[in-house]
Amino acid sequence: MVFANQPPSRETLTFDVVDDLVGAHLRGRLKGAPQVRYAATEVCPLIELMMESNNGRTGPLLQTPWLDSITQLDFRNALASNQNIWLDDARLRGFMRTTFDPRVEADDVQRNRFLFAARTAAETSGLVKPVAQSLTAALREMESNIHEHSGASSTGILAFQARPSAFEFVAADCGFGILATLREDEEFADLTDHGLAMHAALQENVSRYGRMSGHGNGFRDLFLGLAHLNADLRFRSGDHALLISGPQPELKTARLAQKAPLKGFLAAVRCQPMMPGSDTRH
Repeated sequence: MVFANQPPSRETLTFDVVDDLVGAHLRGRLKGAPQVRYAATEVCPLIELMMESNNGRTGPLLQTPWLDSITQLDFRNALASNQNIWLDDARLRGFMRTTFDPRVEADDVQRNRFLFAARTAAETSGLVKPVAQSLTAALREMESNIHEHSGASSTGILAFQARPSAFEFVAADCGFGILATLREDEEFADLTDHGLAMHAALQENVSRYGRMSGHGNGFRDLFLGLAHLNADLRFRSGDHALLISGPQPELKTARLAQKAPLKGFLAAVRCQPMMPGSDTRH
């Protein structure tokens, strides 16, 4: 029970909390003083919260009073600004909006600077160099997918954060979404389920160009990089989430869950090295 004048409690912003806040916002139930303030210690849930009703820069929930006024304040202020790329002083956190033109050399320099910072941060968190390289390659491919498939590349964003023994990164946009994009291929023209569309899109050789086109390998580097890690993966598009968790994450262990609608596509990954003896697979 919360008594009058009692200060709100403080909890961590998780994806479950994001689901609740977004659902409450859509139903108009986030009015009044918050009973809890959430600390956005991880950037992936924060980015998903920001993408709710996103206008191409930032959605209304980035400034919600349900977030505390301290945690990740510099990161949140940068997200709310006009900056297209931001790195903290230690280069362990940062984001880049996908407003850079891949064909322009000066823009490519900025992109490479961001991706190099992400790779170095991943190594700082304890990931070995080949794994950090694979995950950074996956992040770059996610950026390429936003430009190629979203239809709204100006709304896209990449972000990462490194902490001791944990690295997280996310790519999101407010574009067409996976279902609408995949249905451009005649094989999936009759598909109507956002969850099944995400499951298909994460498979190799699946894209709106067809299986024989040589496209659709954007998530290969991701799963290769995660092959010897503990990881939590969350993909969002439309009214579904696709979730994969545990050691050596694979698509065959994915779970689908219905959620409040999200415009576009979001891919979020949190990973850490496996401790000796932690692999439970046989």
